[in-house]
Amino acid sequence: MDEADEQFSITQVSARIGLAPDTLRYFERQGIVPSPRRDNSGRRLYTTADVELIRMLVHLRETGMPLADIAQFTGANDKATDPDGFRLELLTAHRRRVEGRREELDRALEVISRKIADYSDRIMSAPSFLDRPDCSIAFNVQGEGPLLFLVGAPVGRAGFAALALELAGRFRVVTHDPRGIGASRAVPGMSAPTPEVLAEDLAALVDRFTGGPAQFVGTSGGAVTLLELTRRHPQLVDRAVLHEPPLVSLLDDADLTDRAAAAFAVAEADPQRAAQEFFDLSGAGHHTGPDQAPPTHMALPELPAPELDKNRYFLGRMAGPTVFYMPDIEATCRASLALCAGALSHHQMARRSTEALAGQLGLPLIDMPGNHMGASTEPAEFARAVSAMLEG
Repeated sequence: MDEADEQFSITQVSARIGLAPDTLRYFERQGIVPSPRRDNSGRRLYTTADVELIRMLVHLRETGMPLADIAQFTGANDKATDPDGFRLELLTAHRRRVEGRREELDRALEVISRKIADYSDRIMSAPSFLDRPDCSIAFNVQGEGPLLFLVGAPVGRAGFAALALELAGRFRVVTHDPRGIGASRAVPGMSAPTPEVLAEDLAALVDRFTGGPAQFVGTSGGAVTLLELTRRHPQLVDRAVLHEPPLVSLLDDADLTDRAAAAFAVAEADPQRAAQEFFDLSGAGHHTGPDQAPPTHMALPELPAPELDKNRYFLGRMAGPTVFYMPDIEATCRASLALCAGALSHHQMARRSTEALAGQLGLPLIDMPGNHMGASTEPAEFARAVSAMLEG
């Protein structure tokens, strides 16, 4: 018998789909699924096509399509003259609803991730400190194996807590709070957190452990710090993985440049506005595949006072020198680097700039789990991918 001609009882369909027979009967009574054929004894007989249609309807139900729309989609209670066109309209409208819900969930996930980072910062072991001429850098060490530094800007120890835990089984992982971030202690007159200054802080931290080369993973602004470290101290870099350095400087986009500069200019006086502007221009809070563009605007909630203070510092002092940094391509070509970007960061500022950098360096761009925040939101998957690049 051809598979298309195969027939199934309601019990068999229930087992295949995961819906109770009573639920299938209820959907049939409500006109949500069409009635199947029956045998001479009145028992329902479902075809393979019936089963696949029900399976799809279950997916639509799980994503929140109203039952009335599902009924119309099946055609069980509708006599549309153009059923395919009508179904296309229903699915298109439902996709818009699902995308809106996904954006809401993405925002909620980012808030949850930040809170996890905050609580991780509170309960993690007390940091050690590296004294610099104008500040003290807080750092933590865990695990055994080759020395690996996780580098962010503004992300610090708390933001890397989950990723560090995943990597600690294979590496001796060092995380630190960049100057002005987290537990790192500032002194009056502290130098601005430019990539050049942050690279010297990192070099001093590496020297604290070894005079020889180490391995590095840098995300976002931390990847820019690593570009400067390879220029200033190439002898310290054995292998470095750079994830989405947000280099507006590499994009021929005057409008984006102007918008970024405007956001940074108002950060001190209006950090809420600066955060909104940078969120919109970067697109980094969204999940976008190859055929998707991030929304041009999505309103952020009102930030609490601690978040506003963080954005005054990050957007007012750190972000500008980072995104407008111009890498030394000749020096970078001599380093052992891997460039990667989120598989769900397409058409976002940081992935675009990483693509431009990969083109200048003649390196492949490796897809990583998640979006720009994949290192913190998908730490297990991110750790596996990073380990493969470092150990390879």
